[in-house]
Order: sequence, then C-alpha cells, then structure tokens
Amino acid sequence: MTRYQRNSAVTETEIEGETFLVEPEGEEIFYLDKVSSGLWKLLAEPRNIYELQAVFGAAFPDIDPDQIAADVAAALADLVARDLAVIVDPLPPE
Repeated sequence: MTRYQRNSAVTETEIEGETFLVEPEGEEIFYLDKVSSGLWKLLAEPRNIYELQAVFGAAFPDIDPDQIAADVAAALADLVARDLAVIVDPLPPE
C-alpha cells in the first residue's frame, strides 16, 4: 500500500499559529489550511491514506466520513503535486 511522508527538503515555519512551507528548489512559499496543516503534522511519519482518513475521522466524528475521505484525498494530492509530500516505498509483505 502506498505510504506518504513529508519531503525532507521542505522547510516549515509557523507564524501566529499558521503553517507555511518553503520548497527549496522553487523557493515558493505555501500556506497550509487546517486540513493540509493537520496532514503535514501526521506525515512526520510515513502513513497511508486510510490511516490519515482514520485520524481525521476520529478528530471530527460529526463530519460525514465520505466528506473526510474526499477532503483528505484532495489535500494529500495537492501536497504531493507541489512536492511538499512524497510517496515512500510500501511496507514489505509480512
């Protein structure tokens, strides 16, 4: 299963509770909304999308699970597309 984690080359800065990332190659600055910021924190360790969705589901039990799945998938795809998060090797079979 595909796992994701932070791109180790990206620099994180927090200003007044807001998270900003700097991608060194393009030297672009990215502002993270609440969903993306939560994902960024979770991606300190490699995780698959189902683990990420489960954490958000537990944190927001009143939100429709389909909405959580869609929001997490979209935010994760955006982080990967911007090279802020990367795909890591899947776990070897047991």
